[in-house]
Amino acid sequence: MKASNLIKIYGGLLLAMIFWGMSFIGTKYSLNTLNPISIVLIRLIISCSFLIVLGKMLKVLKPIKRNHIHWFIILAFFEPFLYFIGETYGLKYISPTIGSILISTIPLFVPWGAWLFFKEKINIKNFIGIVISVVGVFFTMLNKNFEFTASLLGVSLVLVAVISAIAYTLIIRHIAHDYSALSIITYQNLLGIPFFVPLFFFIDFPTFNIDNIHPLLWLVLLLLGIFPSSFSYMFYTYAVREIGVSRTSVFTNLIPIITAIASYLLFNETLTFVKIIGIVIVIIGLYIAQKAQKT
Repeated sequence: MKASNLIKIYGGLLLAMIFWGMSFIGTKYSLNTLNPISIVLIRLIISCSFLIVLGKMLKVLKPIKRNHIHWFIILAFFEPFLYFIGETYGLKYISPTIGSILISTIPLFVPWGAWLFFKEKINIKNFIGIVISVVGVFFTMLNKNFEFTASLLGVSLVLVAVISAIAYTLIIRHIAHDYSALSIITYQNLLGIPFFVPLFFFIDFPTFNIDNIHPLLWLVLLLLGIFPSSFSYMFYTYAVREIGVSRTSVFTNLIPIITAIASYLLFNETLTFVKIIGIVIVIIGLYIAQKAQKT
């Protein structure tokens, strides 16, 4: 592969991880003013508007085949709907760093889903990687006195997002080779909006006031809709097609590091020695599991 192509692939991947890592910060900031449903709905509307315009300009939006409509609806139910419900509500109760660490474990569990539903072989190293990473995640939830401080509700909600992402990864196999990355992301986000609209009117609408969205918050929502919700998915999907799942997923190790640094700089989140050790342990577990997927 040409060096220029590798620079494009790895450069895009690095940007994707930066956008995803920073998205936890943007979401946490938005929660100071808006409820979770409002944040996600606005984010999806921005993302869809941007992707449709981009798709029309590049002429790469392919119509959904009739026999694939149900797959796209199921896809949208798991992600963005369940995924963002779990992640955004979870971030109300836990720090961006812990949230990003939990989300970064998704690649660990995908092979187990493939084993359960598709009878694919699984490597013992993957099991070892999961055990190590779970220990690391537990460490990140302790304070400097080794006392458990994370909200169990928040952790449970983010785990809903993890499970949803695993289901999404397994389902997308049915349609990935028939559509461009931009088409898949556009349609899944577009079909995800109807899932959120009823919840918005039942839960958020009575207290929603658009005047509360100040210019800086609009900017944050715009960035969330365009970069992590659009570009990150496109860059990641492109990399998977060019260099494979295993090599691409290694980059997810960067997400909790980026979020932890940004949380420290922007929110003054305390990075204790115990939490740093936990992050390192999680990354070691991810590395072992991803090495197992290559063998």
